[in-house]
Amino acid sequence: MSREIHDTLAQGFTSLLMLVQAVDSELERDLPGARRHLDLMADTARRNLAEARALVAGGAPADLNGNSLPDALRRLAARHGPGPAEVSVEVSVEVTGQARALAPALEVVALRTCQEALSNTARHAGAGARAAISLAYSDAALCVRIRDTGCGFDVSAPSGGYGLSGLRARAAEVGGSAEVRSAPGDGTLVAVHLPLPPPSPPSPTGSPA
Repeated sequence: MSREIHDTLAQGFTSLLMLVQAVDSELERDLPGARRHLDLMADTARRNLAEARALVAGGAPADLNGNSLPDALRRLAARHGPGPAEVSVEVSVEVTGQARALAPALEVVALRTCQEALSNTARHAGAGARAAISLAYSDAALCVRIRDTGCGFDVSAPSGGYGLSGLRARAAEVGGSAEVRSAPGDGTLVAVHLPLPPPSPPSPTGSPA
């Protein structure tokens, strides 16, 4: 539960705080901009409420409720685009292979991985950073990669945060693996490999004549 709260509500509240700071700086010089960002705050609060209800009910994450994983990631990418420079990240989404519905646990790991990576990009990568999500389906695995053009960081330095360790733990729980590559000035790559069960054989259509 602590990991779910970190990946949903805590990230939402962080976004709200960043938007509050942006609006505070705009109130006296850019009222239309402040109003737009107040709308973003209201939208973020509504999403947080939907996530809280999903957690209480034990259901799917709000973004996956009735949506495919690629569609959920496109919605996530769109939300990171508009906004003040401090929280805006241009995000692209590329899907390769045959996209299909997977076990809910696998899709949740993929979604949470992207949420965590994009949240870190918005908070730490610096103004003007861009990110690209790659979702690659094969018969044997689902590979999720998020690369950003931000300032990067020293992956060997202790962070004191929960996000990256939680990301690795999520992947391991479904038999997968997670890797984070970065260096100061060189952006960041988050890659998660999730093995898939072999496809079920086709049902027999009848006995041979």
